[in-house]
Amino acid sequence: MPEGDSLWNHAAELRPALVGRDLDELRVHRSRKRGPRPGVSIEAVEARGKHLLITFSDGVILHTHLQMTGDWQLYRRGERWRKNPGAMRAVVATADHEAVCFAAPTVQLFHPAETVERPWDRIGPDLCLDDVEFDTIISNVAATDQQRQIADVLLDQRLAAGIGNVYKSEALWACKVHPMTPVADVDEATRRLLYETASEQLHSNLGNWKRTTYRGGLGVYGKSRQGCPKCHGAIRSAEHGDDLKRLSYWCESCQPRYRD
Repeated sequence: MPEGDSLWNHAAELRPALVGRDLDELRVHRSRKRGPRPGVSIEAVEARGKHLLITFSDGVILHTHLQMTGDWQLYRRGERWRKNPGAMRAVVATADHEAVCFAAPTVQLFHPAETVERPWDRIGPDLCLDDVEFDTIISNVAATDQQRQIADVLLDQRLAAGIGNVYKSEALWACKVHPMTPVADVDEATRRLLYETASEQLHSNLGNWKRTTYRGGLGVYGKSRQGCPKCHGAIRSAEHGDDLKRLSYWCESCQPRYRD
């Protein structure tokens, strides 16, 4: 799943070209909803956890969730797209620029008069923000099923937003916690440390597309069967958890398995 810093970086790239500009054209793939008319101004481009929101002056919001396939790219008007036009899911164009969303599974328009629940309203505190509500996160974790594995809990965006598979693995490694440990076996101080560590790692990569968490690279993520950079123990990986599709990486020596 995507990481919160990726969405933050996408928003930061689009914002200078879009915010404060008048909309020239909006295209949303297969949408039956009416979008803002040309001439409406673009008020905000922001990331909320894994969600990217573009807000227009008439109150309409374009919502995208990239998941593993989506991407936002910025072009000058008339510039040739670097991706297949058939993968286009949304275009937000001003007189000078085109912001193009490719291959995102979720692209939606929300109108201000609608009473439907908005996906970003369901997320927990955003770990990419400057003032993270860690007390709220700890309360959220205490209220979840205590037999869930800690790796799944870290990925649960309802508890705290921003952690994907990379920061999940990297934070667990940094805090020496095995990913398959039941959350009941993780004390409150360690729970807080995990989220504080993930938040620090996310913040250190805001504005950077090459992600680093340890000595200019990553500690364990993507390094199965290599040696741990701290202890030289074996790095392992496995799919496990709530849906058996979440891949985690860990060091057998630094992160000993919890007792059964």
